[in-house]
Amino acid sequence: MFYGKTYRFNIHELGGALGDLGTLVPLAIGLIAINGLNPTMVLLIPGLLYIAAGLYYRIPMPVQPLKAVAAIAIASSLSSNLISAAGLLMGIILLFLALSKTINLIVRLFPLPVVRGIQLGIGLLLINSALKLVTKSPFPTSQLSDSLRVVGFTVPLGLVTGIAAMALLLLFVKKRRPTSLPVLGLGLGISLASLGWGMPRFQTGLVLPNFYWPSFADLSSALVLLVIPQIALTLGNAVVATQDAAQQYFGDQARRVSHRALPVTMGLANLAAGFWGGMPVCHGAGGLTAHYRFGARTGGASIIIGGILIAIALFLGKSASKALSLIPYPILGVLLIFVGFQHALLAKKIPRFIDWLTVLAMGLTALLTANIAIAFAVGFSIHYALKYGLILHRKTSLQN
Repeated sequence: MFYGKTYRFNIHELGGALGDLGTLVPLAIGLIAINGLNPTMVLLIPGLLYIAAGLYYRIPMPVQPLKAVAAIAIASSLSSNLISAAGLLMGIILLFLALSKTINLIVRLFPLPVVRGIQLGIGLLLINSALKLVTKSPFPTSQLSDSLRVVGFTVPLGLVTGIAAMALLLLFVKKRRPTSLPVLGLGLGISLASLGWGMPRFQTGLVLPNFYWPSFADLSSALVLLVIPQIALTLGNAVVATQDAAQQYFGDQARRVSHRALPVTMGLANLAAGFWGGMPVCHGAGGLTAHYRFGARTGGASIIIGGILIAIALFLGKSASKALSLIPYPILGVLLIFVGFQHALLAKKIPRFIDWLTVLAMGLTALLTANIAIAFAVGFSIHYALKYGLILHRKTSLQN
């Protein structure tokens, strides 16, 4: 084990490093299997960004798929060319906002109650996504049934796995020990048992990328279908809310996490993903909570998970989906439930009681629509309606 103020490599950093797999793994598998993205690049680019972010920001900075892009692409079975075009456009937009300092103007559109509303909304969406993972088939590649017969009742196997994982997580949380490691270990053990305690056969070696140059048709389609739905979420969650969460968790240690630095690191990574057929990525406040709450405190955690992703990409790239699917979905769901609850707690730091109207409205809107952009519009409208309504009321009271 190595200890230092900036980078540590120990069991706590390892546990925190693995805490955000609940978002990355399902979307990465879907983009590889359904959309045909290059499996090596899907993991290699996030791995490289993880290491770069850990070295620069010096805290456990998360790397996640662009959620709106990934969800829409998977649901609509969009081509890899459209996803690459979306990555290029996101990279260009983010770099422009940072280098032109336009991001400084945009940040002013996010007053504190709106930021807290975004954090509550993301927390609730994580919990909602987690519940869906818990009910999924945990062992899609095995011969086991998806259900068990218990005292005459049929119980979903995923639910049983999730309950066992939650009990284990709560036990380790109570003892204040790294929690993600035993939960993931339980998941790996269950997967191996479902396969008859035999490791699946992996194809070793990487999948070489092809350089992609976008056509105008791909760029225009990607802009409408993928980038416009994503950009507000990225600015709100991956920039403003991430910077705020970093300050709450790490204080002065997070001084490098700025509104200009975050779009730069995301922009460069998305250009690479676009040109080489990888997965468009971002940072994220929810991911930061995952790393922190599962024990990570330094940039060492980012370097650890980045190294793991790079190793899988280079040595098991041809079997990346199979390797990632060894973690049962209910296990990822349990981790997400814990993270979602902890992340929603960030919203409690509100100076004025009246601002809770904005925060709660945004959380409810996000949960009902599954769209942070709509929640932002609702919160923005309510916040400024309340603000100027109070100003008008005070002026009227003074005149009377």
